[in-house]
Amino acid sequence: MSEENKGKVVELGDKVKGEIILPTIDVSPYIGKKAKIAEVTENEGNYGYYIKVESDVVATLDDVKDKETGKPLELKASRIFGLQTDADGAIGWGKDTKLGLFLKKMGVKHYNNLKGKEVVIQTQTSKTGTDFLSF
Repeated sequence: MSEENKGKVVELGDKVKGEIILPTIDVSPYIGKKAKIAEVTENEGNYGYYIKVESDVVATLDDVKDKETGKPLELKASRIFGLQTDADGAIGWGKDTKLGLFLKKMGVKHYNNLKGKEVVIQTQTSKTGTDFLSF
């Protein structure tokens, strides 16, 4: 682990009270609504390259604040697609992969052409049981 990713040691003392109640967001009102794809970003993570596809802002929640900025939370639908590297080092996707099938469904040949396309919002449940907006 690099030095910048290690973090620093802190003493929390009696600030730690145990289990706390965290705010939850009911995403059910947004299921089935349509939104346009606003952004597609290319990323590299622990398991290789991937793209993140995000919708326009679906809703702004004034009663829930963003932890980093303190501004009202903006809900967006998103989806992550893995990219593969072939034997020659080329990066791409297979026609029968999740990304390949999604591109076909959206009627585009490359993920760079997804911006502005309309998607229907649905939910996904994370491994921790939290629902989030997807498409």
